[in-house]
Amino acid sequence: MGNAQGQLKLGKSASFVKTHLQQLQQESDTWEADFRALPTPQGETATQYLGLVVALPNGNPLVCLPVDYIPNVNDLADLLAAAMRRPMTDAAHRPQHIALRDTPRWEALFPHLHQLGIAVSIQNDLPHVEEVFADFLRQMRRARSNPLILYTPSPTDVHKAFPAIAPWVQGYGHIEIGAQEGCRFLVRALDAGGMVFEDDRPHTLAEAMAALEKGLAAYFEREGSE
Repeated sequence: MGNAQGQLKLGKSASFVKTHLQQLQQESDTWEADFRALPTPQGETATQYLGLVVALPNGNPLVCLPVDYIPNVNDLADLLAAAMRRPMTDAAHRPQHIALRDTPRWEALFPHLHQLGIAVSIQNDLPHVEEVFADFLRQMRRARSNPLILYTPSPTDVHKAFPAIAPWVQGYGHIEIGAQEGCRFLVRALDAGGMVFEDDRPHTLAEAMAALEKGLAAYFEREGSE
């Protein structure tokens, strides 16, 4: 996660490393990216934000990143780097175009995106981000303290992106994903006999989904070999 300072930091200590991102294949897709303020719980004053990257045209969420201060350019760099390297509903790649809201905080990142061959446009409205964020809030209100998960509006894309998770939830058991303190996620897969996989190390929802996919793929491989 980016630090609370506004100056863009790049290099080996950052997640946005151009030499690494340049090696990713570039696809001809468009993303929307933004940070949205989360509702402030009663009795608290600090506002938390949720960063989202959404792929067009289907509005598939690629990554989410919570921050507990006003997001700065480093947080946007972290968000986009995670979407490129570890998207939860696609393969790792660079997009052709990213749409952002108009804010001076992001401008220091634009030249570096251009160097990666990524065009940037400024839009007043980001409807796909808004739709995914609204869905997240609906689930948060409905689930309250229960685990939350972002659902893609295109089930067929989920089957392609998560070939182990999809059959698991359809015929074997269920999954749980929830945010923890310290900006980590807890992810589990359970069946009638109990828990078959658990990981509390992921820092983003994308990492949690990737860990779950890997864990269930290993489970199916073990079961198939018996």
